[in-house]
Amino acid sequence: MPEAVTRSVLRRGVNCDLGESYGRLRVGFDDEVMPFLSTANIACGYHGGDPSTMRRAAESAVEHGVLCGAHPSLPDLQGFGRRRMDVSPTELTDMVIYQIGALQAILGAVGTSLSHVKAHGVLYSMTWEPDLAHAFADAIEAIDPGLPWIAMTDTPTFAIAQERGLNPVPEFTADRDYSSDGRLIITRSPGPVDVEQMSRRVRDVVSTGSTLASDGVTRLSFQTDVVCMHSDGPNAPEVAARLWSILTHDGHQPWASPVGFNS
Repeated sequence: MPEAVTRSVLRRGVNCDLGESYGRLRVGFDDEVMPFLSTANIACGYHGGDPSTMRRAAESAVEHGVLCGAHPSLPDLQGFGRRRMDVSPTELTDMVIYQIGALQAILGAVGTSLSHVKAHGVLYSMTWEPDLAHAFADAIEAIDPGLPWIAMTDTPTFAIAQERGLNPVPEFTADRDYSSDGRLIITRSPGPVDVEQMSRRVRDVVSTGSTLASDGVTRLSFQTDVVCMHSDGPNAPEVAARLWSILTHDGHQPWASPVGFNS
């Protein structure tokens, strides 16, 4: 990493995937969850998020003091970025640069700047493969080597980001289950989140650094600076409000202070 790079700082708290509507198709509860967020991952057009949706999401984030990150994916509108595609590392690098660049332009137009990046859908898990992790890293390095990259610890993605001197930020996803091998369980049509069960998991992770996998037996360790959720769940507003309450009012004081992104 060039010596001139200054690392950005990402604010601890609730992080949410949003801005995923497209044309007349409304996806998610962006307006309802925004007041509870610290950071937002805005779709960049490949799995959702037409230009007007991206701008509206950015404007709302600015209004609520929420930091804006890019949420690049594979070009899969019909499958919402959840279907694997056979892409070369070079193609992946170019796709990520293209999407981040589009959001950067919109953010500049509304008077803010890019705070971080996080891969969406199947691209998130594809970056566990070293060659694709390096491809994603190449895109970040080309844009801003200090840009926070939200990822899961104990994965090749996180390790490669560290090895290359980039700025990985550890996350825990609150509104999805994890399998016993530590992978997120992704479904095409997720149902309502059991908010009480989710709350127990989040409190576990924040207080002990671990929680149970979906099998109810395997204990998974998590280092986390941000707690992620999705705006497209049927009860996303309830999820956002509960997470905000846990992270700001449950005695977890470190979560009330900045840790990471440029504010």
